[in-house]
Amino acid sequence: MLRKKTFQNKVAASRYALPVTATLAALVWVAVGFLVANIWVQFAFTILSTLLMVELNNHNSLMRTYSRMVSCSFLVFITMTSLPTPSFKASIVTMCSIAFYLIIWNSYQDRRAAGWTFYAFFCVGLASLVFIQVGYFLPFLWLMMMVFTNSFSIRNLFASLIGIIIPYWFSAGYYAYTNNIDGLVSHLSEFINYHELFDYSRVTDHEVVNLIFITILGIIGSIHFLHTAYADKIRTRMIYESFTMVNFVSLAFIILQPQHIKELGSIMIVNTAPLIAHFITYTKGKITNIMFITMLVITVLILLAIPEKLKSSYLK
Repeated sequence: MLRKKTFQNKVAASRYALPVTATLAALVWVAVGFLVANIWVQFAFTILSTLLMVELNNHNSLMRTYSRMVSCSFLVFITMTSLPTPSFKASIVTMCSIAFYLIIWNSYQDRRAAGWTFYAFFCVGLASLVFIQVGYFLPFLWLMMMVFTNSFSIRNLFASLIGIIIPYWFSAGYYAYTNNIDGLVSHLSEFINYHELFDYSRVTDHEVVNLIFITILGIIGSIHFLHTAYADKIRTRMIYESFTMVNFVSLAFIILQPQHIKELGSIMIVNTAPLIAHFITYTKGKITNIMFITMLVITVLILLAIPEKLKSSYLK
């Protein structure tokens, strides 16, 4: 006897899931855009990032059956955490993080894929132009190449270093043309400026709630995937395991340097979205259906807090 599909299963397999989610998210962004100045650039980056996430899902077959939950989850999380005051830096980091994943997996088990490695780390270099601390991820990205993509070699290591440096080669020319070399030096010096560790004074309640929610979903998604990984292809397992590793590394960095919660949180979203999407798509039963509905309710409650934040900002 076939088990009756729950609300969760119907949403996960629906061909209308992404169009409906995208429409609702766009309405929220546009509504906030008329109340808060200068968020249209970030909105454009969100659209591009969502399209890249769709391509990441399609190109790597993150879901073994039809499902748009990866893109839907990403779009919901980025809307929930970004508004009403989206960060330009976080938007760049988000887009570059997705682009990195999209490119680096073309080098899977190919230790001579210097070209793909160069382009992937070029994205990391671009992200570091606005958020130099992304450089702290480099040892873990190289570890990912060793363990997950199985593409690490001296040739690819040098390609990754050149990819990171090239954006600075171009930006150095701009700084020299504008006679602002000190600006470049100041930016690079931020890499070793650790500030005060565990300084939570600049972290808002809204950011804490978002972080806790995203972290819980990341843990749920990671445990679920590790428990059911046997059903996926080896390459897909490697991709999800890399998501899990980078996700928890990002969380550790946030705990150490909470002043970068927006940028690091955006990296967590990129990694959490596929993990929780896998959970939503491939779990069945009353308990997981209740969990899915609870996720939606919490997301709506967080989004409903946006008008209150706008009011408080105006009062200030």
